[in-house]
Amino acid sequence: MSDDDLSDVPTMREELVTILEMSKLLEKPLDPGNTIEGILRLIAQLCGLNCGRVALPNQTTGAMEIYHHYGLSEANVEHGRFDLRKGEGVTGHVMRTGSIGLVPDVDDEPLFVRRVTETSGVTSNERLAFIAVPILEAGSPIGVLSVQRETDMARPFHLDISLLRVASAMIGQVLRINEFVEEKTSHLVQENQTLRNTLTAEEMVNNGVAHGVIGSSPTLMDALKQANQVADTEAPILLLGESGTGKEKFARMIHQQSSRSEQPFISINCSAIPADLQEAELFGHVKGSFTGATSAKSGKLTLADGGTLFLDEIGDMPLSLQAKLLRTLQEKQVDPIGATHSIPVDFRLISATHAPLMDYVNQGHFRLDLFYRINVVPIELPALRHRDGDIRRIALHHLNEINHQHNRNAVLSRGALALLESFPWPGNVRQLINVLERAVLTAESNQIDDSLVQVILANEGAINLPERSNPEEFPDTLPTTNTYHEHHDIHAGRRYEWVRHEEAKNIREALHEAEGNKTQAAQLLNLTVRQLRYRIQKLNLDP
Repeated sequence: MSDDDLSDVPTMREELVTILEMSKLLEKPLDPGNTIEGILRLIAQLCGLNCGRVALPNQTTGAMEIYHHYGLSEANVEHGRFDLRKGEGVTGHVMRTGSIGLVPDVDDEPLFVRRVTETSGVTSNERLAFIAVPILEAGSPIGVLSVQRETDMARPFHLDISLLRVASAMIGQVLRINEFVEEKTSHLVQENQTLRNTLTAEEMVNNGVAHGVIGSSPTLMDALKQANQVADTEAPILLLGESGTGKEKFARMIHQQSSRSEQPFISINCSAIPADLQEAELFGHVKGSFTGATSAKSGKLTLADGGTLFLDEIGDMPLSLQAKLLRTLQEKQVDPIGATHSIPVDFRLISATHAPLMDYVNQGHFRLDLFYRINVVPIELPALRHRDGDIRRIALHHLNEINHQHNRNAVLSRGALALLESFPWPGNVRQLINVLERAVLTAESNQIDDSLVQVILANEGAINLPERSNPEEFPDTLPTTNTYHEHHDIHAGRRYEWVRHEEAKNIREALHEAEGNKTQAAQLLNLTVRQLRYRIQKLNLDP
């Protein structure tokens, strides 16, 4: 053994210790990032080969990028990209040729790109060396391991290169094993994703049942999926669908799934409150603000602070209140009637309507700017007749509740259940519950047979709502009593309201005050122009 070989013995001893420590890392559970970083840390701490980095080709761009490193700043990592097509730097040369890259002094090497050189802690008179070795697979480079060290270290470069080749072989092994595992388990990942989606579907059904939304038809599942996706957000939601489809149940379900679930859920039906009372009901008032305001009252918008406000049938809100609501949504402040200062509020808005709001906007009955505010996430609730297979489940669920309520033990015969499933249900779930309750209370025995259900449904058929494309067209055959049905186009169904003969006096007075202008008269009566014309026609008030 020569004197030079003897002088290398201490260094070789360091190298052996480093290799043994690196091998221990390979015995641990597979974690490519931690294992490779551990190897880079060992060669830095034990051998002074600092700022180790593993550059791999980006599968999309083809450029070499730093994927693993130790001792580099994040800024240097960001700049560590080398274009192989341009032959950039020593790293690019090693990747293209598979040869060893050694730069004894980076300041004297024109090929070296001083882009990823860590100089913190290095004095101005110290020289830096750069070593890069290929990471090989079947003799071809798949990446590059590189380090920097002080040029004037006593250890010769050939020992560093030998150590780095061992380290690169270990890193290559880690990368190959990881790629193999990912390839073999990719189908398991897909199966797990499918399982998660299946569980999500089951959870959606269970969550719906918990809030009274029964069923698992595709159309209902689509609506539940949309609701679940946006439940824990602040986005305004507009629930669309025919009357009786369970819009308030959906709203409560969304509220319970949101981060506001512990806060109030405030519901108000805009069509159930007279127009002249809606402002006080929504915005509240101070004491003495109008006749009868003997005390201050908080409005629904204030009560909903921190929680969720549900505005059902928002299409029936007067235009004047629509403007005030829009201001509240924009500025997050409520102005009670008679108040001299605003009250800050923070609520999540869920609106609902069975009416065609876009038509209302086109007709001037609903503000376009408010429509855009509330229609951020529209969710269409399917009509019962479009929910394949759900009628049976809903009927049996509510039959059980009705039996419990009335202390009965009624059951549906097979024929009765078949009749329920074939009925179109223009009134949706609300109508189905009504029919079931009537059947339970009028059945002569514990079995509800098909003959009883047929009689009840025949009566229900008398109010089966026609479908017409023109909202101005109404049925020619209406009851001849003192009440009439009024029909409104709403997608696949219509709602109906009563027209009373007692309204004639008010309509005449409004027309007189408006000097025959039907638009102004309709505003005085809180009606749409179409509603007023219909009443004028049915009550024979035309001059």
